Amino acid sequence: MIYELRILRQAVKDIEKSVDWYNEQKEGLGSRFLFQIIRAVKRAEANPLHYQERFQKKFRFVIVDDFPFVVVFKISMHFVVINSVFHTKRNPKKFH
Repeated sequence: MIYELRILRQAVKDIEKSVDWYNEQKEGLGSRFLFQIIRAVKRAEANPLHYQERFQKKFRFVIVDDFPFVVVFKISMHFVVINSVFHTKRNPKKFH
């Protein structure tokens, strides 16, 4: 099945905030972070059923390469819905 990608506004805000923070740490690091986020989102879109359901079978996580983040998404009908981009040190109950 082919899934259509939807990215919620909160996820975009999460990404923008993290890109800004990484750019403050080192020039170009935000771009590297964004590249890895895009790769993780593409993996979720291409094969969403590959990722195990968690948290009362509501959410699935894709681990972001090289950074301590996960892309949190749901499958809703024929959509892959990106809910959040979440730092792994944060309390997971706060992402939804």
